[in-house]
Amino acid sequence: MIAKDSDPLKHWALLAFILFLGLLLFPIFIRDRYLLHVMIIIFVYITLVESWNLPGGYAGYISFGHVLFFGIGGYTTAMLLTFWKVPAIATYFLGGIFSALVALVFGYISLRLRGPYFAIATLAMATIGRYIFLNFDIFGGAEGLLLPVSPWALEFEKIPYYYGALSIATLTTFTIYVIAKTRLGIGLMAIRENEEKAEGLGINTTRHKVIAFIISAFFSGMIGGLFASYLEYVNPDSCFSILYSVNILLMAILGGLGTVTGPVIGVSIIVVASEILSFTVGHQVRLVLYGFILVIFAIFLPGGLLSIKERIHGIKQRGFILRESKEMAAPHLK
Repeated sequence: MIAKDSDPLKHWALLAFILFLGLLLFPIFIRDRYLLHVMIIIFVYITLVESWNLPGGYAGYISFGHVLFFGIGGYTTAMLLTFWKVPAIATYFLGGIFSALVALVFGYISLRLRGPYFAIATLAMATIGRYIFLNFDIFGGAEGLLLPVSPWALEFEKIPYYYGALSIATLTTFTIYVIAKTRLGIGLMAIRENEEKAEGLGINTTRHKVIAFIISAFFSGMIGGLFASYLEYVNPDSCFSILYSVNILLMAILGGLGTVTGPVIGVSIIVVASEILSFTVGHQVRLVLYGFILVIFAIFLPGGLLSIKERIHGIKQRGFILRESKEMAAPHLK
């Protein structure tokens, strides 16, 4: 037998390799500071949405408090760089670890809740976290903290942050892809479909959810640390804004919940559209449009853009079945 060349997995792997190679070469040929900034924002959100997607998309536990881990990572990097002069890359990992520890404690408690109760608990978690960082002087209060300028900032400007954000986004996406193929990923999807039946099949649902929550928080904390060093300052508004949570949810739903490529598509569309709309219609109108898009997709296309092909195939299949039924019934009607 001759092996078929049309293996979808090979095609996706080749496409991913070409895309990654292009992203590696991008700063060599494109030195525009604005475009590099947009790409960094895309990588930051890819990390946030992919990591959120593990408990939110695969397990079906929608969280509005994901921004807390992002903020913890940012403040960890800020404090370690400012007060203890720890190397920047080490602070990113430490930010991820601290975020994961918070997720372990909070997840073990809150993940016993389900549906809207869990969503409200995560929103309360993020709000409490914001007020803690806002009201303690060690964190700089409302003004926040200024980070020391990187020694290579003047020479290389945004390029190191570009590659750093690309690396974390790639690592996050690859990790989610691998997890989705493991028993952990299958268990999370079983929890999403029917948690009671998953428990009946012997799946330790609490353990699966907490592990997903910890992994999700780790990557969010890492990218939060890098983004803080990129901005060179942190404050409660820059780290714990509710807009992060709204954008994460919108990007995940737009691309497709519980998929690996969906968040990448959703992030790319929303970030580019956001930049265009900021110059044309303004910030407030943009938020209204986002809310409208979120409602439309939640009602008519809950599977996101990646589900369009399946829906078209389903429509064609139903049409084919209807035609076949009419043809089979036609002789009996004569």
